Amino acid sequence: MRSKDEIVKEEIILNAQKLFKQFSLKKTTMDDIAESCGKAKSTLYHYFKNKDHIFDEVIQLELIALRVLVKEKVDAKKTISDKLSTYFLEFHKEIAHKVNLHSGLRNDLKNDKKTTELFRRTIAFETKFITRILEEGYDTGEFTEVKLEDIPWFAESALAAFFGIVRFSIENENGFELEKIERISNTFTPKIFG
Repeated sequence: MRSKDEIVKEEIILNAQKLFKQFSLKKTTMDDIAESCGKAKSTLYHYFKNKDHIFDEVIQLELIALRVLVKEKVDAKKTISDKLSTYFLEFHKEIAHKVNLHSGLRNDLKNDKKTTELFRRTIAFETKFITRILEEGYDTGEFTEVKLEDIPWFAESALAAFFGIVRFSIENENGFELEKIERISNTFTPKIFG
């Protein structure tokens, strides 16, 4: 059973998430979040240092949902090439959807120190997931081009390239071009991991 503190904290995060989607991080105030929750502003400060702290929690919530969705689709695939292609396409598609859904998020994420830290943490987490896929491919004989001990840095390098594309897509004024990402994935993934 969840504690009262956990329930209140979740309520604040979910209300803030709606406001950030509608108005952006910069335009949403602590007063707006407090009013949306029906709480005093002091209650927000009891649970969070500031608005950026709440935004970090919202981003973590979004990333967890993203990871669950992508993992389900990846786990349904059989070959390492299909798993990685699905990972790259689905992750990118969901990021595109989330950035386009959040009206002001694209501008909030451009050239921001918090974005750099978010990408760094995300790559660190996602590297573990990709490493597991590659190790599974190594164990089944599908991926033997890289030594087992080199798989973590190989996964990290592949993700750095992939997240470079994601970040470029976020910062690109023309938005995401999913069909280009799909063509890139369909061309390179089988050649590297097939």
